[in-house]
Amino acid sequence: MITEGMSKRMAKECLAMRVRRLNRVVTKIYDASLRPLGLRTAQQTILVAISLMKTPTPTDIERRLSLDKSTVSRNVDRMHRRGWVEFVPGEDGRSHYLKLTAKGAKLLGESTALWQLAQKKVAFLLGKEGVTALSRMLSTFGAE
Repeated sequence: MITEGMSKRMAKECLAMRVRRLNRVVTKIYDASLRPLGLRTAQQTILVAISLMKTPTPTDIERRLSLDKSTVSRNVDRMHRRGWVEFVPGEDGRSHYLKLTAKGAKLLGESTALWQLAQKKVAFLLGKEGVTALSRMLSTFGAE
């Protein structure tokens, strides 16, 4: 049985809890900045990945961004309904690739200034040392 003292220690010191909480705080800042475009951070991240990878499969996106299959599927379906991405059939007829539509590319371009505002806010909150540490940790894990 866990003691109250151990629960308090875990709540105060657990790195996983702290990283998850930081993720929620940072995501809220970006989501608030992107809201005027009807875009969320997760969707912008996927749009960026598609633009860089040209015609990735959903699995490629999952791997590149370390996302769950359901997260990618849910967001890609929403983005497809909004006309931001299209499905390009694969050669085998069973698979498909993702491609930015003109509307999706335009949206990504329009989001740049809003993204820059959010980026400045988060960089200010983390401080130079925090930004440097974050970059260092992600490159150590091969996630950058």
